[in-house]
Amino acid sequence: MSMYATEINNLESVIANPYFGRFEFKNKENGEVSLIYIGKKAIADENGESIAYDWRSPICSIYYDFNIGPAEYSFKNHKFKGEILSKRQIIIKDKVLQSVSEEDVLSNNDILIKYLEENLDARLKSIIATIQREQNQIIRRPIYLNNIIEGVAGSGKTTVALHRIAYLLYNNAKNISEHEFMILGPNKYFLNFISDLLPDLDIKNVKQMTFEDLVSTLLGKVKYSSRNITLEKVLNNLEDTEVIKYKSSLEYLQALEKFIYDYIKDNLQKDIEYNGVVLCKKEKLKIIYDDCVNTNKSYIEKINLFIKNLTKEIKTNGEDISHSLWLNYRTEFLSLPKDSIRRQEILELHNEMSSEIKKGCPNTIKNYFKFIKINPLVLYKEFIKNLDKYTDKDITSIQKYILAKLDKNNISYDDLAPLLLLNYYINGADQFKNYAYLVIDEAQDLSQAQFYVLKKLFPKANFDVFGDINQSIYSYEGITNWQELNKNIFNNNASELLLNTSYRITTQISDVSNEVLKTLDSPLADCVARRGCDVSFKETSNNGLTTLLCEIKSLLDKDYKTIAIICKNELEAKNLYKKLSSKGISVNLINEKNEEYRGGLCIIPTYLAKGLEFDAVILNNANDINYPDNEIDMKLLYVSITRAMHELVINYEKELALPLKNYLNNNIRLTRKN
Repeated sequence: MSMYATEINNLESVIANPYFGRFEFKNKENGEVSLIYIGKKAIADENGESIAYDWRSPICSIYYDFNIGPAEYSFKNHKFKGEILSKRQIIIKDKVLQSVSEEDVLSNNDILIKYLEENLDARLKSIIATIQREQNQIIRRPIYLNNIIEGVAGSGKTTVALHRIAYLLYNNAKNISEHEFMILGPNKYFLNFISDLLPDLDIKNVKQMTFEDLVSTLLGKVKYSSRNITLEKVLNNLEDTEVIKYKSSLEYLQALEKFIYDYIKDNLQKDIEYNGVVLCKKEKLKIIYDDCVNTNKSYIEKINLFIKNLTKEIKTNGEDISHSLWLNYRTEFLSLPKDSIRRQEILELHNEMSSEIKKGCPNTIKNYFKFIKINPLVLYKEFIKNLDKYTDKDITSIQKYILAKLDKNNISYDDLAPLLLLNYYINGADQFKNYAYLVIDEAQDLSQAQFYVLKKLFPKANFDVFGDINQSIYSYEGITNWQELNKNIFNNNASELLLNTSYRITTQISDVSNEVLKTLDSPLADCVARRGCDVSFKETSNNGLTTLLCEIKSLLDKDYKTIAIICKNELEAKNLYKKLSSKGISVNLINEKNEEYRGGLCIIPTYLAKGLEFDAVILNNANDINYPDNEIDMKLLYVSITRAMHELVINYEKELALPLKNYLNNNIRLTRKN
């Protein structure tokens, strides 16, 4: 019955739009011509004959990878070569055929632009029909690989990540389940945003977490400063970025590993004894701490395995051990009268000890290894006190700085990776050890230290790493070089791939964002040639509330489904929210505590907007005070500009931020020439 229910559900989910493309493929080997309709899910008639093929099936890769002419696809290690004779794009909405376009008449970009001009809600429902060749090739890469994908803003990194999960689950259903996948996102709001896409891709049980979620899962309720509070301090020169950079480095974690090694070793320098009888010589304990880091096992794993084997050995040799214990009392026992109370005590004591030996001496062993049951934070403080012993650098000032914070129970975000590593070695992390795939979005914001810890926590997992260095707003701790990450974390075994075309933004918005990239000395991004509204620049005064209200009304009148007012930080966002609310404007305030947004007008800080997209964006007060010419602020500006799909309005008081001023000046010169 459940099989039929699933089939009915599948048919109902695609009845409004059963397919979006069609192509004819002529097989070179046998000359057979196949007419293939492609849709979100496979549809068959009552005789089992295919009406539409699932987009994830091998033959459908042709639709995304080739135009009319020679084409090929692979299935079960066999390559099928042939020719595409015709190719059509079919648009069906609510069971009504809207249009049919022949590829030899309409270019691929023209087909794509039809979809890109839709609002966000409609685009999310038609993503499968617009997958581009470079995206498709990443989606369909073999399963057991590590991949690092650098993609410019709007290149579809998140789209590719989710469709890759759907593809892998569909084509490897016998070997892997949804429960073996995890998506690691930058914040809860981002995860809620993508959660709307997952059911449409047949993804229902893939775990979604943030790095902070990993921390709370493994360490419990730990109070620490959020990374965005740290970012605010960095922007206001209230935080030492050199300390953050050092604590986010592999060098720091390697020093911590040496400290943990010494801690374990120092506590294993005595024989394990039971009432004077040696149960285990200290030399045998070396197996616990020798090569522990290289074997990718935590110390607690090795200790537990050692205890298991030692317990078994004690039980096996129980009689010999009991005899050795008896020898300690034998002389005294024989010297006593038969009716002596002490003689009876010795017998009872020996019986108790024999009983304990039969159990494997669990209390003795537990007491010996009690040093491993230590609060990670306590051990971390001890590490900081001894940090100078594990590095050749003069880190006295850093040592004092960190200790002063920890003594006030002030844990920084950059302390979390070291704490997780320490916890892994002394407590283990069984919760994540069986995951087969970890997809990381906005990966440029993770430090190498965090990646190092993730490799420990997910020992069996392959990694798909998606990011954009130009959006690395936490550059003082995050990734600045994918090659270095590949070398240090993946031993140069990860494939480095590139998505350099933006499909989100119009050419006008792209021109503005490229001016920001110039200040970062970064390669300029390509974009699909989709014309839209000119970017609007509005100089305001007195906080520009009157101007802003007019802009909001104008955008709402255009029936945009998602509109974001992006502010520099949370304080600015809160203040603006109060002003708009007092004017009767219905608006959502997005902050670290607010995880819900289902469309409409919202206010959001720059750093939470990363990874998201909106139909229209109003960038609030983009002046040279809010966005001075430094790396972090330019990246925040780049992130903000590239969130808009169709329309971008930029407000500012006094002087525009430098790249925006350059853009306006260049446009004025071009206008004069024309």
